[in-house]
Amino acid sequence: MNKYTVLKWEKLLLWLIPPILRKKTHYDWLDVLLTPLHTIYEETLYKMQHTGQIIYLEKVLNEAYNPTKNYNPNLNTEQKRSEDLIYIDESIKPTVQYVYLHKEYYEPVILPDGTVADGALIIPQLEVFTHEEYKNRNNKPVYLAHLQDYTKINYANFRVFIPKSLIDNQTIIVDSNKEVSVPTEAIKVANIEYHNLLNFYKLAGKSYETYSYSAKD
Repeated sequence: MNKYTVLKWEKLLLWLIPPILRKKTHYDWLDVLLTPLHTIYEETLYKMQHTGQIIYLEKVLNEAYNPTKNYNPNLNTEQKRSEDLIYIDESIKPTVQYVYLHKEYYEPVILPDGTVADGALIIPQLEVFTHEEYKNRNNKPVYLAHLQDYTKINYANFRVFIPKSLIDNQTIIVDSNKEVSVPTEAIKVANIEYHNLLNFYKLAGKSYETYSYSAKD
């Protein structure tokens, strides 16, 4: 924080009081009257120093609901999960996947001399994952999007991930009718302050969904 934005309110108040009126009772009374102005100044300055960028939005969320954790913007997603930090990730939207016939999708055979063999084709094999491998986030199955995926469904612009520990200790309250233990489904946060904070900092027109996670997931 720049020094010119830091006000020493006690010293400023003392300087503004005429010497003849610098009594403790008078000073304490004026200090009480100055407290609302002090609070408004600090809150406004804090808001001006943060924007809708991901690192700032993550910092604001962690300072508001996860103050015991030290937020580091240089951590990657896996490190943020291991540190039980609130973090933001892009939304999952289906991408267009094309199904090719063998005659449409092939790789030519390259001979040792660098030429292409006539009439000889190598058909790429489909990669098959086991059920256990599907659970790994790094191995995602191919999803063939339907027209309704683009016309009937509204997707959020980004996702906010909250450690399950904050829900367990009631720091963040969720809708009791919504299942929290399913990590693939969005949860409904009941804290109005949470939504007010996100709506204040996020870019206009951007939407979000909230998910819970456990470091063991």
